[in-house]
Amino acid sequence: MFTRSIRLPVAAAIAVIIATTAGCASSRPKPTFSHEIVAASRVGVSDVAQVNVDAPESVKILKSEQSRLAEKIQQKIDNRKLANAGNGAGKTYEVDLHLSRYDKGNAFARAMLAGLGQIHIDGKVDIYQMPDHTLVGEFDLNKTFAWGGIYGAATSMEDIEDTFADGVAATVTGQEEAPPKQKT
Repeated sequence: MFTRSIRLPVAAAIAVIIATTAGCASSRPKPTFSHEIVAASRVGVSDVAQVNVDAPESVKILKSEQSRLAEKIQQKIDNRKLANAGNGAGKTYEVDLHLSRYDKGNAFARAMLAGLGQIHIDGKVDIYQMPDHTLVGEFDLNKTFAWGGIYGAATSMEDIEDTFADGVAATVTGQEEAPPKQKT
């Protein structure tokens, strides 16, 4: 159909479009709210947030991967909430991530061409104020990674989990800027 001289530039153009729209590994996903979180319900420095991750059987994720993702979200929330002023007595929140997609993709395919072997994490996050289990926020969050070449092959699901977890933490705390890294 296409000659070889036309196929290569067309494939390259498609790869560039996919790569630029899918975002890089470090670009934090933006939430799509179905229930906006009011400022008074954002997780603050004196608050406690308990993170739970679940998925239907159709989503292929191991229990250890669910636990790892929950721990990453918990850590990111705990770091970001430090920038929020305390308002006296702390509140308790439950942050529930309901995964709808968890696809590790294929590193070899990503190495061959951008757009192939994509990594995906999609889910709905519900935030409840406890102990009354009052819904204070709800949003969808989707992260796709589709870069190719060495960068695509070297990027793992764990890298994308870090960025996804940061997206959850930034949303529930209202802190867009990541806290400065502490020296060890």
